[in-house]
Amino acid sequence: MIRASDIVIRYGAVQGPLSFSFADGECVMLRGRNGSGKTTLMKTLAGLLQPLSGTFEAGGEVILVPTRIPKVKGFTVAEFIRTGMLSEYGSFRRPGNDAEKAFENAMRMMELEVLAAKDISCISDGEFQIACIAAALTRKANVLMLDEPTAFLDVENRVMVLKTLQHLAHDTGVTVLFSTHDIHDGALYSDNVLCL
Repeated sequence: MIRASDIVIRYGAVQGPLSFSFADGECVMLRGRNGSGKTTLMKTLAGLLQPLSGTFEAGGEVILVPTRIPKVKGFTVAEFIRTGMLSEYGSFRRPGNDAEKAFENAMRMMELEVLAAKDISCISDGEFQIACIAAALTRKANVLMLDEPTAFLDVENRVMVLKTLQHLAHDTGVTVLFSTHDIHDGALYSDNVLCL
């Protein structure tokens, strides 16, 4: 669940006040022209920026997956996904059973077991975007936000990522908010639209 009441943000010009509410398990497309404040809104909802005014709540942890995470050679898909747990457990602490279950669930949910041992530099951009989503899922988010998750992807990979996001929302109850300029495909795989 994510709810905002009269929230005002600033990206160059002031944007708002914005009020909206999305339920658990909804997949929401965020659309707007370049410079309209989509990334700023997501950073605000993730707690990385402060709103100028207004309030918002998410009912739990909010994870923001930024656009264009680099595929650094030398990490397997499994190792990359485990990095999602470092912020919670630290670099030098061994994750416990709950963390291991979260990792296994994310791998299974995103159907990445077959890619687990592959170097991330050798998988497609679409597969890597799915791995980024899995890394975020290890942190047990209530709200998962993705900034342009289909940017730079070909048509097949765009559809795969969008389908995955909608299934994820419906199957887990996580509220998914993603920004995109691909309005046609985004509308096909979203339950609601937030326009800026």
